Amino acid sequence: MRKLTPVQPAPVPNDSYSTAEVARRLNVSVPTIQRWVDSGHLRAWKTMGGHRRIDAASVEALIKAQSGPAAADQAPASRLRVMIVDDNIDDRDVLSALVGASLPSAEITTAENGFEALLAVRQALPDVMVTDIVMPHMNGVEMLRHLTADPASKPRVTIAVSSQTPAELATLGSFPEGVVFIPKPIDPETFIRLLQRAVAAIAPSQVPATRLP
Repeated sequence: MRKLTPVQPAPVPNDSYSTAEVARRLNVSVPTIQRWVDSGHLRAWKTMGGHRRIDAASVEALIKAQSGPAAADQAPASRLRVMIVDDNIDDRDVLSALVGASLPSAEITTAENGFEALLAVRQALPDVMVTDIVMPHMNGVEMLRHLTADPASKPRVTIAVSSQTPAELATLGSFPEGVVFIPKPIDPETFIRLLQRAVAAIAPSQVPATRLP
């Protein structure tokens, strides 16, 4: 009887990574990587055995975009930089108006979700970040953890806003130290007072003389 030669598994191409490998490289969770694949931010396919492999080129492109030259390496800006992150366009407009009322000379940029914010933050290098928590692709808590791990891009003031109850937010994990939380719907006077107070501690000249007490 002829002896059968065992079939060797096909080698995994060296131009791809496992989901866990990408999660470790980007310092995010495996479910976040899976969401980014599902939303098209990363290219991926499944092997014959059902394992997901992620295209290495798309991973490197994402890392390059995220770690591009920081704004700190460019000419220093005299205006306070504020980034607003919210997937709801109406809420972004409201937050932009409130920041403008609080800090009239501030330079405001916006992002639609945590993923977009992470890509933009090293270019914008905001002094202040105002972010929603429940967003697609990457929630605000995970984004803030990621920013906290990188001192070069960590905002000096961070305000989180959400319509979720404390119990609902607890399922996402705890906020990094120093984050100020304001519930939605936002009370304008409360928001302006807290933002001006936080900024006055780091950049007093950026706060109007007529700020709220």
